[in-house]
Amino acid sequence: MYNRGFEFAISGSPIRTTDFTWTSSLNFTTIKNKVTALDPSLPQLTSSTGGLETASTTIVGESIAGIYAVETRGVNPANGRRIFVNKAGREVQYLHHGGANAWTFLDGTQASPVSANDQRYMGNTLPTWYGGFNNTFNYKNFDLNFMFTYSGGNYIYNGSRAGLRDQRFWNNSVDVLDAWTSAGQQTSIPRVVYGDNVSNGSSFPISENIEKGDFLRLQAATLGYKIPAKLFGRSGIKSVRVYTSVNNAFIITGYTGVDPEISTNGNSNLSSGVERNSIPQGRQFTFGLSLGL
Repeated sequence: MYNRGFEFAISGSPIRTTDFTWTSSLNFTTIKNKVTALDPSLPQLTSSTGGLETASTTIVGESIAGIYAVETRGVNPANGRRIFVNKAGREVQYLHHGGANAWTFLDGTQASPVSANDQRYMGNTLPTWYGGFNNTFNYKNFDLNFMFTYSGGNYIYNGSRAGLRDQRFWNNSVDVLDAWTSAGQQTSIPRVVYGDNVSNGSSFPISENIEKGDFLRLQAATLGYKIPAKLFGRSGIKSVRVYTSVNNAFIITGYTGVDPEISTNGNSNLSSGVERNSIPQGRQFTFGLSLGL
């Protein structure tokens, strides 16, 4: 495989006066990942998430660890069934406990069951651009630093959402309150049928749970004050700086899971971009004092 892209960096001091200084730096990277060949005996490499969804698949011609899922096209407003797209490109609707009519075409005729065999490539999990933006402000004895990080161009399989919408009913999210209940209703949550683990993606990955992973995060912010040395006389203390800082202050993202930078599979190259019952990054506050003698 190859990785190709560009890296840009710029830094400087937009403002510099006797009492006030602003220094800033920005870096931006683009990257294109593509698998060019696999062992002939392995047409593809697949990886599961703790024995649950097998959403990560690597094939020639696409980015490593791409998301593979069955395409879905919402909920049929006439009957509340999830609409799937099979490998042939035809729309098939599903009704849990529907017996012989569990899988039908939209005209009601019987259809073959849709399964993981109907999954197809849905997007890359590796970011195609990322970088950071750092700023430091100094005014007399005060200093203030902001460090932002950003990333995007990738997709995440939100397996947590699949579990929270699972109709076997354990710790459901409030999303299920929007489930279909009457003919003509427009919603993305299918009708409630006890035991249904197919319609919302718990049985196999579906495109409904794929989300963009773009984000902007205030990774760190620090405010400090240097106490004038003259206040310490002949004590031998040359400098004292008090400060407070916060890590992971906030994040701006359209991703609805716990954290767009968290992968259930850790740093695995073959199964990135899958988030299932993960723990987000914590927020840390620090208060400190630096003493110079």
